[in-house]
Amino acid sequence: MSNKEQYCCADYNEQSSHTSIIRAHYVFLLETLDVKFSGLVGQLYSDHVISAAERDDISAEQTSFRANEKLLSVLSRKSPRQFQLFLEALDSCGQPHVRNVLRGLRQ
Repeated sequence: MSNKEQYCCADYNEQSSHTSIIRAHYVFLLETLDVKFSGLVGQLYSDHVISAAERDDISAEQTSFRANEKLLSVLSRKSPRQFQLFLEALDSCGQPHVRNVLRGLRQ
């Protein structure tokens, strides 16, 4: 495991699956994620977290709220490793505050 992976997901464990993390923070994520303007969708596509079709579906949404809903739905069906890549992408796309909340850290 690289230092980046250890930093990114240090508190991730098998008892807190990524789907339960998404569910626990669902409203926060809907209201806070910047999917449309941060480059997050492109980063997730580049990192092989989402497919071209998923990228296009998310990007086609008219509102940020709907784009966030679609991304969360897609992420819920991904592997734990892909969720870790999502957490890393939050950092690289200027949203470390979102990653911190998902990791249980407060700013």
